[in-house]
Amino acid sequence: MKLNTILAGVCAVMFVVTGVAALLLFNIEWKAFTSAAYKQAFEKRNLYERTPAILANALYSTVLERQGIDPYLRSLTVGDWETTIASLLPPEEIKAITDHTLDSVFDYINGKTDSVVVSLLPLKSRLLGPAGVEVAMQILRAQPDCTLEQLMQMGLGLASGEINLCNPPGEMLGLVTPLIESQLQVMVTAFPDEIRLNLDAQNGMSQDPRLRLDRIRTLMKFSPVVPLLLLIGLTAFGVRNLGDWLKWWGYPFMATGAVGALIALIGSPILGWLIERVIQLQGAGLMPPILLSAMRETVGAVAGQILLPVVYEGLILAGVGTGMIVVAIVLRQRGK
Repeated sequence: MKLNTILAGVCAVMFVVTGVAALLLFNIEWKAFTSAAYKQAFEKRNLYERTPAILANALYSTVLERQGIDPYLRSLTVGDWETTIASLLPPEEIKAITDHTLDSVFDYINGKTDSVVVSLLPLKSRLLGPAGVEVAMQILRAQPDCTLEQLMQMGLGLASGEINLCNPPGEMLGLVTPLIESQLQVMVTAFPDEIRLNLDAQNGMSQDPRLRLDRIRTLMKFSPVVPLLLLIGLTAFGVRNLGDWLKWWGYPFMATGAVGALIALIGSPILGWLIERVIQLQGAGLMPPILLSAMRETVGAVAGQILLPVVYEGLILAGVGTGMIVVAIVLRQRGK
């Protein structure tokens, strides 16, 4: 066997190995770092129901951090915020806020922004309406009954614009309602239109966590270069005529496409596990913790969407390779 043939065979085998890897890595980089795949996964897994909890945690942290915030807001718990948001916002607005937040997360991951932004405008507009007053009343009703001392403080608070978090008797509701409306006006005015989460500072990281991820993604983007170089080597060592070209390219193409498509069809659980590991190890610096928990639940659906293009690309590559082999056989038969 000639040395050139051996070298061409080695290049062909390595082309199949690196070609399958490039098919997977390139498509993972292409699909895994965009919000579209996760929006579809949120839809399939009904994870939009998590948005009130995500917003509640973000609001609670923001209220505690801001100076001069209304005492009433400081007294609200994460549970109170979650109940308020779930009661005020209809499903379509919750979905819109979640999609906007996912877009913001991936803009941050992709280096387009330096922070994750959560919009509060839909919540602010709802708080100013009758629904806002009703939610505030629900929060008060969920509190323990007001003590005599609290009722006296509440009576004094009617003049000063302050209200205690306790359940007043029914005969006082008519007096409390106008106070709640005025308090809501003051609170909403003091509220920011959006929350900006500076994740680097939030996680105490001296180095931007996106830098290491960017290096990995760069390798994934350029992964097709290796099989391309091997294809050039294969051509240089093994191809002398049209029949050689069809044969030496056809079999590697067919094998690469078939193996890639097969792995894509059965490899969704494995890829899902890998994505979950990446989110677990790298995600702490890339997205809010409560959103991180929801994202980990999407990995199965996201893995399937990422691998779907690999199936099509593999089948096309296998089809091209098979066609080249068939043409090579026909030409050989005609030559005979």
